[in-house]
Formats: sequence, C-alpha cells, structure tokens
Amino acid sequence: MRTEQLITGLELVIAGQRARAVEIAAMPAELLLHRTQQGAWNILEVFEHLNLSSGIYVRGLDKVFARSAERYRPNPDFKPGRLGDYLTRGMEPRPDGAIRWRMRTMRMFDPGRQHGASHTSIDRFVDLCDRIQALLATARTTDLNAMRVASSLGPIIRFKAGDALRFPVAHQRRHFLQIERLLQAAGMDRK
Repeated sequence: MRTEQLITGLELVIAGQRARAVEIAAMPAELLLHRTQQGAWNILEVFEHLNLSSGIYVRGLDKVFARSAERYRPNPDFKPGRLGDYLTRGMEPRPDGAIRWRMRTMRMFDPGRQHGASHTSIDRFVDLCDRIQALLATARTTDLNAMRVASSLGPIIRFKAGDALRFPVAHQRRHFLQIERLLQAAGMDRK
C-alpha cells in the first residue's frame, strides 16, 4: 500500500471523528449520559474508552518518532505486518457497519473501572485526534516499516509504526458506530 494513500485516508477519518466529537460535545448532558440498558456504556464512557485505548498507541508513537523518525528516509510504500494487518482488519467495521469481532473490554480500558468519564472525556478525545494528526504529519517524513510500537497488550506484541496508526483508528471507527447508535436510541438522529 502506498504510504501517502494510507496517511491521507487516516487523516480523513480522524478529521471526521474530531469534527463529530466537537458536535457531540455541544449536545445536552442528559443525552451524553443516556444508557440503553443498565451496565451499558453511555457516550461519555465510550469517549473515555477511546482515550484509554488509543492513548497507548499515541504515546508509543510519540516516543518512537521522537527517538527514531529522523534516522529513516521516507518510504513511499508501507507493507503491513502480518499480525498488525490481521488485527486491524478484524477491528475494522464492515462497510455495512457490522462488527467482525465482538470482544470483551479489558479491565484497563473500561472507563468505569478506571477513573470514570465526564464531559472532559470528549475534550481529551479531540486533543487525541490533534495528536494523531501531528503524528501523521511526521509519518510522511519517515519509514513506517522500520519502527516498532508496543501494542495495547504489552511489549511482547509489537506493531510496525504504520500498523500502530491503523489499528487505533479502526478501533475508533467501530466505537463511533456505537456512539451513533446511542444517539439514535436517545432520540438524536444524525442530521
């Protein structure tokens, strides 16, 4: 896959998610706190979950780019790693919005078991999108095949830097579908 095509595609998704998060932040609190059933996440908790899970990749990419990005020449081609590609494809929603892999949330990514969620969870997500956009700008100037980032499962599973950009964005896409379903259930269809 062409590196520029990968980066441009991710930039579009992140820009859309950021814009939608800003729209959602302006919605009434009762809508953001609405639960479809007891024990289900509300919208603020979904955003906090994204902060917890995607934050690991953003911090890892920040570190590896600061330490190594300048050492490598830009590579016009990105070849996904076997495991990174498999996990990213499994995380990505299908074109019809169906979720391929249903999975339980690990305790460390459960907002209720961590420090909870609040309206600032959306603000932190917007900041996370800005940080990802900055990482994508740096990604244009280096080789995404050459650097490795520890996965959210720990350092034993490491992704190529390009996969470490793709995976959390795929994860965010599936949760944005969840957010839209929650909004619809609360009576707020997307305009």
